[in-house]
Amino acid sequence: MQNKKTSKTSEKRQNKGHHIDVRFTEEEYNQIVTNANKCGMHKSNYVHDAVLGHQPKQLMTEGQEEALKSLSAARSELVGIRNALHGLPQEVRKRYFRNERIMTAWIEGVNYLIQHWDTIKENFGG
Repeated sequence: MQNKKTSKTSEKRQNKGHHIDVRFTEEEYNQIVTNANKCGMHKSNYVHDAVLGHQPKQLMTEGQEEALKSLSAARSELVGIRNALHGLPQEVRKRYFRNERIMTAWIEGVNYLIQHWDTIKENFGG
């Protein structure tokens, strides 16, 4: 009995009965190989996706992965701080910030970062 993953892969292969031969110059071929490697894909899958209008994404470097982890950790801390502050009475929050305008601006800034995290992550390459 095949598991679902094997079954899906087999179905995909069975449905792909059409084949197109395409020729490339040495320079074009090398560019395809380079781009496919950057995306962690096989050449044929890279060309297939690109031709169908999909934008294969490059894999993140170790530095980018670490940066994204750091940003994620910072976001988690901001969410925790925001939630803790939200649970406090207004008078206590005012004492923490001692200036209502600064407190309001800070909370709005934190909320903005939290709401726009997904956009930031997409632009980062995640």
